[in-house]
Amino acid sequence: MNRKTSLALLAALLALPHVPAAWAAREVQPATRLEISTSPAGAEVHIDNQRRGQSPLTLTDLAPGAHLLQINAPGHRLVFDAFTLEEGLPRTVTFDLEPHTGLVLMTTLPEGAEITCNGAALGQTPMLIATLPLGTHRLSLALPGYQRKEVDVTIKDRTPVKLEVELMSASGTLNVTSDPSAADVLVNGISRGTTPCRIDRIPDGNVTIEIQATGFEPHTRQVTLAAGEVQKIDVALKALPGTLRIVSLPEGARVYIDDEYKDVTPYDFVNAPPGAYRVRVEQLGHEPTARNITLAKGESITEEFRLTKITGRLEVTTAPAGASVFIDGKRVGVTSAKGTDTTSVSQPFAVEDVLEGEHLVEVTRPGHATQKRGITVHRDMTLTLQFLLPRQFIPNYEVTTTRAYYKGVLVSKNDEGIHIETAPGVSQTIPMKDVKKHGPLREGESP
Repeated sequence: MNRKTSLALLAALLALPHVPAAWAAREVQPATRLEISTSPAGAEVHIDNQRRGQSPLTLTDLAPGAHLLQINAPGHRLVFDAFTLEEGLPRTVTFDLEPHTGLVLMTTLPEGAEITCNGAALGQTPMLIATLPLGTHRLSLALPGYQRKEVDVTIKDRTPVKLEVELMSASGTLNVTSDPSAADVLVNGISRGTTPCRIDRIPDGNVTIEIQATGFEPHTRQVTLAAGEVQKIDVALKALPGTLRIVSLPEGARVYIDDEYKDVTPYDFVNAPPGAYRVRVEQLGHEPTARNITLAKGESITEEFRLTKITGRLEVTTAPAGASVFIDGKRVGVTSAKGTDTTSVSQPFAVEDVLEGEHLVEVTRPGHATQKRGITVHRDMTLTLQFLLPRQFIPNYEVTTTRAYYKGVLVSKNDEGIHIETAPGVSQTIPMKDVKKHGPLREGESP
């Protein structure tokens, strides 16, 4: 059948008055579609003030346009909603129905009890409860120091229900004193006042008591209380020792506490009884420093001592170099030559941190006359000293050959020979192959 024949047949069918249009075309879809669901289900559904059934509900016979929806479920608030349907556009609406709640005025003696229902906290008495659905509920009342109480309440409508409950005591009492007073008292970790104090409404059973005061060791004890029991606790607190840390700049200073030597800085005076102390710090080359320090109970403090230098500085040059330098009889070093020439003036030799005041400086070098000089050193100043060491001819070595004997001042020796000064300004080198015997000159020995 061609397309032209098909069109002619369709036109003939449409012309017949007793043939529905659906026979000549595909199935006709409804003009509108509305699906209604509620939580909980089973609610009465009215549209445009006509009852249409219970949720969940599907309607396909509503005309396009605006409509009024009303949903009613026992024990729940009435729902009104306006909506608009468009032709060919299905629509789904869902409602969570809000249950009716009642009013319960809850009071307790004493006040302040925690109210719970099915584990959910509602608040403290006195309280107007407006969140419970209609029906019967079990309320639990709890207050520290009192026995837990459970009561049932039935809510039929919005008429307020009044409940008054007297709680039974389940607590004991503690009378707490301490020496010293004004100590903090904690019961099961909760602060309950300062001594002396009376603590009521303590739950019966095992109780942990803590008594604390600054500068004293905390006191803890366990007590067992029965309902209605009164116990007395009296505690003498033990003072805490303190720690005194002594530091100095520079470090390593000697520490004296009440004129008793302790150690060098940094020094920790631990487990020190509270009280006043005289602390003195000393270090060589610095002014001694002392002060009074008061250590409170359990206190940990750090005291810093900045020491002031009381030293000066020396710069010593010698001619020739290689001379030993002594200050007050103590050797402090040797002057060094400029380059390899040990016969000329030395490099300046620095002596640091020399105590201020008078000192004796002595310079020595073998074969030269010793030089001594009294000096005065001033704080933070450099004193320059120059020493000329006169040469002395003092024989200190002897050499014996197969043909001669030599005595004089040893200048040098090596594998090739010995260089010796036999008279002031007169020296000679003796070949080692001719030497029979050599060594330091022993006093009184003759050739």
